[in-house]
Amino acid sequence: MRSVLVIRYSALGDVVLATSVLEPLRARFPDARIEWVTSPAYAPLLEGVPELARVHRIGRGGIREALDLAMKLRGRFDLAVDLQNKVKSAVVARAAGRRQLVFRRRTRRQAALALLGADRPMRGPHATQLYADILRPLGITAPGRTHVALPAAARDAAAQALAGVPHPRVAVAPGASAFTKRWSPERFAEVADALAADGAQVVLAGGPADAEALARFRAVLRAPIAADLTHLPVEGLAAGFASVDLLVACDSGPVHLAGAVGTPALAVFGPTSPERWGPPAPGRVVRLDLSCSPCQNHGGERCPEGHHRCMADLEAPAVIATARAILGGA
Repeated sequence: MRSVLVIRYSALGDVVLATSVLEPLRARFPDARIEWVTSPAYAPLLEGVPELARVHRIGRGGIREALDLAMKLRGRFDLAVDLQNKVKSAVVARAAGRRQLVFRRRTRRQAALALLGADRPMRGPHATQLYADILRPLGITAPGRTHVALPAAARDAAAQALAGVPHPRVAVAPGASAFTKRWSPERFAEVADALAADGAQVVLAGGPADAEALARFRAVLRAPIAADLTHLPVEGLAAGFASVDLLVACDSGPVHLAGAVGTPALAVFGPTSPERWGPPAPGRVVRLDLSCSPCQNHGGERCPEGHHRCMADLEAPAVIATARAILGGA
C-alpha cells in the first residue's frame, strides 16, 4: 500500500475520534503516504499530525465542491477510507481511491428504522473501535490513540489566555449539540463553585453555538472566571485544554478534544452511551442508571419518554465528587 486517503469532515468529536485510525495505518503501512479530507475549521487540528502528509479541505459548498475535489484527487490513492459515508464523501472516495473501505453506521434495516425514529441506541463498542473495524480487511483490529496537532500560533494564543492562572485549572464547557445531551448550566456552576472553593481556577470553554449555555453559566456562577477560551478557534481550544488539569462537560466534541491532548475529561452523560462515546482514562463519566438510558445514538431535541430524567435528576454532588477524585489522582 503506497497511498491512503482518509475522509472525515464533520463533526468535531467524530473527526477527533477518527484520528485513532492513523497509528494502526502507519504501523501496517510504514512507507505509505497518508492524506486526509476534512472541514476547513478542523484542518488545523490535522495539519502537523505526524502520520499525515497533507490535509485537503472540503467545505459546505455541496456536491459541486465534492466533484471539484474528486477531480483533483482522481486516481491518486491505492485506498480511500470513507469514515463519513455521505454523498459528498462517497464522490471523493470513489474518484480518489482505486479501492474503498466505507464506514457504515447501520445495517439497511437499522437505517430504515432510523428514518422512522425507531433505531435502537448502540451501547458499544467505542466509536474508535468501530472505526478500526473498517480496517479489518487490512489486518488491523484495534484503534490507536486519538491525537491532534497544536500549531504554534494556537499554543501562543492559549498561553496568552491562561497567562498568570495557577493550577489546578478546571475548564468548564456547558454546551452540547443536542438539547437532550445538555446538563443544566446552573448545575455546571454549582460544580465550578465547589471546585473553586477547593482552590481550582475556573476556565470557560466552548464555541459560538454554546452562547446560550455559556451566558446562563456566567449569570449564576459565584466564583471568578480565571480565563476564557471561548474566543479561540478550535485549535486554540485544543491548546488550552492541553494546559488545564480537568475538563467538565457534557457528551460533546470538547470531551474528545481534551482526550486527544491528554487532559482528563469528566463527561456528564444522559441519553447517549458512554460505552460508545466516553472519554479515555483517566477521564470519567457521571450518569444516572435509568432503565430508559441510553435512548439515543446522538441525542435529539426532545426526550422520547417526555421527562428527561437522565439529566433533570442528575444532581451536582455526584459530579463534584468525581471531579475531586480526578484532580486528587492527578
